[in-house]
Amino acid sequence: MNLPLVFADQAPLSVTALNEHLREKVSELPTFRVQGEVSRVSGQGGHLYFDLKDAGSKVSVKVWRTTAARLRIQPREGMQVICTGRVEVYVPWGGYSLICSDVEPAGQGALFAALQRLKERLQGEGLFEPARKVALPFLPRTVALVTSPTGAAVRDMVKVLSDRFPVRILVIPAKVQGEGAAESIAQAIETIDALGWADVIIVGRGGGSVEDLWAFNEERAVRAVAQCQTPIVSAVGHEIDTVLTDFAADWRAPTPTAAAERVVPRLVDLQFSLDQLRQRAASVTARLVQAERRHLAQLRARLGDGGGITGRPQMRLADAQARAGRALERQLQGQRRRLEALTRRLQAAHPMRRLAEQRRRWQIAHLRLCQAMEQAQGQRHQWLRRRREVLQALSPTAALGRGYAIVRQRDGRALGRVAEVQVGDSVDVLLADGVLDCLVQTVMPTGLASDQPG
Repeated sequence: MNLPLVFADQAPLSVTALNEHLREKVSELPTFRVQGEVSRVSGQGGHLYFDLKDAGSKVSVKVWRTTAARLRIQPREGMQVICTGRVEVYVPWGGYSLICSDVEPAGQGALFAALQRLKERLQGEGLFEPARKVALPFLPRTVALVTSPTGAAVRDMVKVLSDRFPVRILVIPAKVQGEGAAESIAQAIETIDALGWADVIIVGRGGGSVEDLWAFNEERAVRAVAQCQTPIVSAVGHEIDTVLTDFAADWRAPTPTAAAERVVPRLVDLQFSLDQLRQRAASVTARLVQAERRHLAQLRARLGDGGGITGRPQMRLADAQARAGRALERQLQGQRRRLEALTRRLQAAHPMRRLAEQRRRWQIAHLRLCQAMEQAQGQRHQWLRRRREVLQALSPTAALGRGYAIVRQRDGRALGRVAEVQVGDSVDVLLADGVLDCLVQTVMPTGLASDQPG
């Protein structure tokens, strides 16, 4: 409404009239993009409320429920953001707020634009096509978790998987945020995929800021997920968080816990389903038997007392009975085979059976190790015995037994040449059974012995 200029002699405006006038004028203002720091974040009924401030002032910001559900980021205390919205005056309080329609990180507009371009390019290559995706296995034996080994997400997934079914769990450590995180995630996926050890892979992490989750938007990680031959689940952040690996994976889980619940069924549910199948098979079999009996009774009633029956109708009756019996037997056998197959699958997955198999393998390995140790020890004994025989054959004491002797000086040095002694020296002569204390009377070098006096 248009208010006239008010002079001193005119009637005063009410407070409500003034605020309504201001609201009307403010509604004519355009949409603003305002940058500042987020503070005093709160929420109620799905709506989001916070203050946007700078060094000199602040403004109240409101994000209605429908808008808050589709925000690209969730404002957090201290975050620098750019809010897009219009100004609205709240008449009862006489204050104004910025009614926000979008929130983006300050300074990251170009980054999000690059992300959108990357998404469009990969989508154009067909990496996100539903035809590329494969179904998750109904009952995987091994689940690989590509995530941080120390985060809360891996603990939650391991607990959920273990509680639901006795499945084998492989934790493949990967860096999930910061420098080099995308390369670490991609290498972990490619390694476990190449080894073929897992029936399904879960890649992800817990919640965080847009910056914390950014590694899952990088092309290296997205291509590794898209090219993975093993069925793969993307489980990044909370339900409202969306990254590019979600589009490339075979299945997108809103949270890591939800991913664990999706990849393996509950054992109690399987047992219940098996009981239901048994009951249905028994019920179907009973109905088939009753139907065949009624048919047989009808045939007998049509036959009457048999007084006017010829051989041909009797043959047809016998043939019909035989066909009915064979059909019933085939159906019974089919139901029995199905029950036996389900029972074998359940027994094969039982923890005690797996434990017994692992114990048998350990016993075989232990027996082989003991046999190998005994064989190696025997070979070592034979080698030592042969070396002992060689040493004994080469020992000087063995030569003494054959009539040789060792001559030593009194200081213990063995004599090898006659030039090492002189006439009058005392020497020891070692024989096989003792030592002779001898005095050198004559020294005869080789070749000169015949010239020396006796």
